[in-house]
Amino acid sequence: MSQSIKKFLILFVLCLLVWFSLYELVLRPSVIYDAWVIEGIAHQAGLLLELFNYDVLVDDRLYTGYLNYVSLIGSQGVVIGPGCDGLVVMALFSFFILCMPGSGKHKVWFIPLGIVSLHLLNVIRASVLTVIMAKNPGWLAFNHDYTFTALIYGFVFFLWVSWTKRVANSFSANEK
Repeated sequence: MSQSIKKFLILFVLCLLVWFSLYELVLRPSVIYDAWVIEGIAHQAGLLLELFNYDVLVDDRLYTGYLNYVSLIGSQGVVIGPGCDGLVVMALFSFFILCMPGSGKHKVWFIPLGIVSLHLLNVIRASVLTVIMAKNPGWLAFNHDYTFTALIYGFVFFLWVSWTKRVANSFSANEK
């Protein structure tokens, strides 16, 4: 195994250990960051659905003190929970890019761009699942568990490949 692969694996595992420790001991118990992201997804999914002329209800259905439920008026909706906010996926994406070779100045724009893209994809996901729940609730579980999981992780893979094949290599070549 090459030194660069060993270095990547060690850094990546260290990042994961720090992240999961921080998340489990600080972020998840405090709920503040999850709540902020979930409320953003719920609110933005509601706005997106309104753009498509749906009458939408965004509410606090779990009595958490923050918005976590999106529905089309007159139908059952979806609850956005901590496992649906995308924080873990965003962390995995970020750590991969941080630990890969490449210029730090390009990581500074690529990581936030990827995080924002993943968040927007999650807003679209919540919106589409809300419509599925209203139109054909029997399709919700499959689309939640399989279709969107494949799309989200497929997009993360696309971002990683973009970094390794295009961004990191092209900028490294230009900087030599």
